[in-house]
Amino acid sequence: MKHIGIYTTSRNIDEVSMMLSEANALADIGHKVTIITRVKYKNIRNLHKSVSIAYLGSPSLIESSGLCSTIGYLRRCYEIWKQFKGQNFFDLLGKGTKLTNLLKKKEIDHLHCSFNQNDYYISLASTKCADISLSSFWDVKNQSRIGKKQFKLFEQCDLPLMELECQRLPEHVQPLVLNRGLDISKYKPYERNKPSLKLIFIGNIVKESGLNVILNALASLPARVEVNLDIVGDGPIKKALVNELIRKRLNRRVHFLGAKPRSWILKNLPKYSAIVAPYCSDNSIAQVNNITYIKEAMASGLPVLTSNIAACKEITSSNTGMKCPPNSIDAMSNMLTAFMQLSAYHQHLLGKNARKYAEDNFNVKHQTRALSRWIQAL
Repeated sequence: MKHIGIYTTSRNIDEVSMMLSEANALADIGHKVTIITRVKYKNIRNLHKSVSIAYLGSPSLIESSGLCSTIGYLRRCYEIWKQFKGQNFFDLLGKGTKLTNLLKKKEIDHLHCSFNQNDYYISLASTKCADISLSSFWDVKNQSRIGKKQFKLFEQCDLPLMELECQRLPEHVQPLVLNRGLDISKYKPYERNKPSLKLIFIGNIVKESGLNVILNALASLPARVEVNLDIVGDGPIKKALVNELIRKRLNRRVHFLGAKPRSWILKNLPKYSAIVAPYCSDNSIAQVNNITYIKEAMASGLPVLTSNIAACKEITSSNTGMKCPPNSIDAMSNMLTAFMQLSAYHQHLLGKNARKYAEDNFNVKHQTRALSRWIQAL
């Protein structure tokens, strides 16, 4: 089995947690995995015995100047810098040299990275120089930032991956679609039997989130209806929404909790009746950036109340919750009313189906088997 390196400079705890789960799952299959990073992560536990972490320091002046680089590596760095103008040439040279030397020292056969543009340029130059294969995960939140010239980056990647079929790039670009997985064992659903409806939204509080639609829908419901919404996250329209809920007298129904740590989310998700994600369109996915939270809610046994856009049809199914047309207050109100009118058993059944769907479609062990097959075939 190939020795796989996973390169990241992310400080996002959600991304790091997913990366560690993928590394452990690859190690379970039989791969040796080295996580390569410049960030000193704290409190990393439960790593598989075949997973190690290699830290890269800052490049020296000699490395950044290219004095210790081969002519071939200098040429590759210059070609990448000239074609994409991705970052400072000497930064690319220094960091790339350091990564190349590590790849050779650790005898890594394949490098995998998420698509952060600067990381990707460095990965591309280093793998070409070390003569190993490269895969990159171009996830949803990056799609809105990729310009036309970046499409050419796909052509230079040995294994380009994307998360959703509906987010595919132009026809001539053919990346493989792979849903990023979760360590399902971390999520423990439990029985709910509460008379009130307790909803949660997690994500960026932006116009594209559709939160204004759900606030208006909640305001249209009879006052006697027991429904509450907790909003977790921050964003540019938070202040305007707070003013709106005060004006609509929704203070007792809607609560802005601010950003919460991952530990809080994992602990509290099972306490809710459902997660709500009223996207305005497929393009909203990148701005709201909460697909992982929806997957985690499903793994925790929560039904999903969302829009019937293509992306939601892809990450949920008809029996894991309810969907309504986007940007419609009446449709959202009708969906909330219909969900409330379900018996406790039927709400539980939707949550049970959501958990089963997560087990079948978002289990990191299943997803990394596919990734392993593709990497081994390179």
